[in-house]
Amino acid sequence: MSDYNHDNVIDKLLKLNERIAVDKLYDQAREKDLIWCQRLLTDVKDSGLVPDKQEFIMANLMWKKYGGLPTDRKSTEENMWKLIDSLLTQENPSKIQAIKMYRRFITNASLRESKEVVDAREQKIKRGW
Repeated sequence: MSDYNHDNVIDKLLKLNERIAVDKLYDQAREKDLIWCQRLLTDVKDSGLVPDKQEFIMANLMWKKYGGLPTDRKSTEENMWKLIDSLLTQENPSKIQAIKMYRRFITNASLRESKEVVDAREQKIKRGW
């Protein structure tokens, strides 16, 4: 990535951490998201880790989730499905990660419901619908 700026990534992760920390709307998922963001921030700051593509996508989705306008919901949902689709179609598909991703954004979904949704999505992808 030629235009990667480590200090800029740290700054944006700090701002994301602040957004999540003060948000009241998504209280159930907020703690998990805050822990994820703080872990990534620590990794980036302390070890010089460069976040991978999925971590950048996740951070962007969280940015929209915690700071976007109400009209961003559809866009965030579309991005969630793109990420889930990529998890299901990558070289080593990860249904478990797809289920976790679904539950991160649809916070009131049970494990069973999440698995059924991801199974249906997987079938949709396989059949080309």
